[in-house]
Amino acid sequence: MDLYGDDTEPVDGGEDLFKPEYKRYKRKDRKLDLSDVIDLTKQTNMDKVEEIELQASQHPAVRGLKPLKEWKNYSIKGFPGFIFIKNPFEDGQQRYWIERCVLDYPNKPSKTILDNLVDMSDIDNIWTYSQNKSNSDITGKDSLIMKLRWATMGYNYEWNSRAYYDEMKSSFPSDLHDLCRYIASAVGYHDFSAETAIVNYYHMSGDMGPHKDISEIDHDAPLLSFSFGQDALFLLGGMTKATKPVCLCLHSGDICIMYGDCRLVYHAVPRILPASQDILKHCYNFSTVSNSCENKITPEENGISCQEKLEVKSVGRQDVNWDLFSQYLQCTRINMNVRQVLPPGGTNIADYPKPVCPSQNGRGIKN
Repeated sequence: MDLYGDDTEPVDGGEDLFKPEYKRYKRKDRKLDLSDVIDLTKQTNMDKVEEIELQASQHPAVRGLKPLKEWKNYSIKGFPGFIFIKNPFEDGQQRYWIERCVLDYPNKPSKTILDNLVDMSDIDNIWTYSQNKSNSDITGKDSLIMKLRWATMGYNYEWNSRAYYDEMKSSFPSDLHDLCRYIASAVGYHDFSAETAIVNYYHMSGDMGPHKDISEIDHDAPLLSFSFGQDALFLLGGMTKATKPVCLCLHSGDICIMYGDCRLVYHAVPRILPASQDILKHCYNFSTVSNSCENKITPEENGISCQEKLEVKSVGRQDVNWDLFSQYLQCTRINMNVRQVLPPGGTNIADYPKPVCPSQNGRGIKN
């Protein structure tokens, strides 16, 4: 499904060097050539990156993350304003966020693509409904969860006008706000406020065409993008399509940050790839008992490690069929894309002119 429109975007700034690369990695009629792809897990094309250090965050640490000094962070040569953080999550601790993305975040008051496709008035939980209807195959063509392509939280993005509105706003999850505030502070944005998130759900035939993220009023704050589940090829370009993009392979747990010169560049996801099971087993493990960590802790649990806490009580996902959940993740990549909409101190979108940026055309997830 194409959320944005056709492929006839104007080429601003000369020859289009982005589209050929997008098509090269997307096409399925020939063997995929990954020789130019930066893969920080496999350590390929490392001459294109530089390892960097982040600063100490000014906010409390978030459960499930490794100590900041243990993170592996990289910049991409020739693309200032882009930071790649290689999976900073402790072993198994991506599970909490994956559960939230599938079991919680798509539900009301969030807006999803399903609101435009089916009658959602009697569906309170998309996963529960899908699980009850699917029998043993959650990935069938009639499964509601497989029709889920995106969910928006906080300021709910209006796809037709490509804008945010004051009256289209729901509560933003406090756990995700804290996670993003901590990470943004580590790259120098200590006052970052997560105000909107688009959670994308890609399946193995999915892709997202070349586009810019320009609808926020505040373009100074960074954009934070989290990957969970299956792998993806990510193209990072320039302000115009005359810049040839670089291609990175994103694995579960990886975080991309776009700020400064890179905040308004073209980017795309031309391909979803099967993830290594050896890598995934260190990222999350879905068994019949949830091993997630609740984000909030009671006073008597203060100082108790995540693993110790799991031995005390369960998160309470007793009705979830984890075999079906695992089945769904075997063909799904989840992307949490978090942004700040308003400048610091801003309260109303209507107080500001609509953002303007060259070449606003783009394309959405296709499956």
